[in-house]
Amino acid sequence: MPQLTFDISDAGVATVTISNPPLQVMTPTTVNELNGMLPRLREDDVRAVVFVGDGDAFFIRHFSVEELSASTKGQGGQWDANMDDVLLAVENLPKPVIAALNGSAAGGGLEFAMACDIRVAKNGPYRFGLPEVSVGILPGAGGTQRLPALVGRNRALEMMLRARLVSPAQALQYGLIEELVPADSRETALQRAQAIALEIAQRPPLAVAHIKALTRAAVSPVSPDMLKQESVLFADLMKTPEARELMGGVAADHRKARETGSKATDLE
Repeated sequence: MPQLTFDISDAGVATVTISNPPLQVMTPTTVNELNGMLPRLREDDVRAVVFVGDGDAFFIRHFSVEELSASTKGQGGQWDANMDDVLLAVENLPKPVIAALNGSAAGGGLEFAMACDIRVAKNGPYRFGLPEVSVGILPGAGGTQRLPALVGRNRALEMMLRARLVSPAQALQYGLIEELVPADSRETALQRAQAIALEIAQRPPLAVAHIKALTRAAVSPVSPDMLKQESVLFADLMKTPEARELMGGVAADHRKARETGSKATDLE
C-alpha cells in the first residue's frame, strides 16, 4: 500500500494524505513516494497543496528510529533522493504548500511541516518539537536551520537542547504555526488548511508563484539584488492579461466612486 495518496478538487487544491500505520512514522519509502509525487504537484492544474496525516493523533510522529538505527549498520532502506533535496523541492514548489497538523509532529515529521509555507494545527493534546538530542543525534533534515527561521535562534536552541515539545498554543505563540483551530470548533485542521488553500488557489497563479519565490529568497538586511529582481517581476506581472483585467476593474470602480461619491472597492 502506498504511504502517500493524492486527491485534487475542482478548484485545484491538491490534498496529499500521509499514512504509515500503526506508528505513523516517516521512512525512506515516505520520502521516495514524496519525491515521485513532486512532478504531479508541479502541474498547472494544481494551484495549492495541502499535506495531512492519516487519523487524528499524528501528522507524522517522527522519522523511524528503527530505520535510523539500521542505517548506522549499513542496513537502512534505500533512498531515491536525499531528504534534504526532497524537502527543498517541496519548499520551492511554485505554489503554496500548507501542512494540516491534524496531530503531533516531532523530528523528521516537524522538519517536513517546516518545509511547507503555512502550518495549521488544531488545539488539543498534541506536541511539536525536535527532540533528537534525547537519542544522541541532531535534527538532520533542515531542523537546525528552519526552526530558528520560524521561532528565533535562542528559542530554537532552547527547544532542541532540552528536547522540549510544545503544545499547539505555544507553537502559535512562538511562530511555529500560523493558524490554530480552537479545540471546541467543529472545524478540523485539514478543513481550515483546505479553506486557506482554496483562498490562495483563486489568486492569479503567476503572482502567487513570484511572491513565494521572492519571499523565500528574502534576506536581512534587505538585498539590493533582490529588490531589483522584485522590480523586474513586478513589471512582468503588470503586463499579463490577468493583471490588466483585474487592475482595470478596480480602476474603473475607483473612477466611478470619484464621479458619483459612492464607496470604492478595496483590494482584498
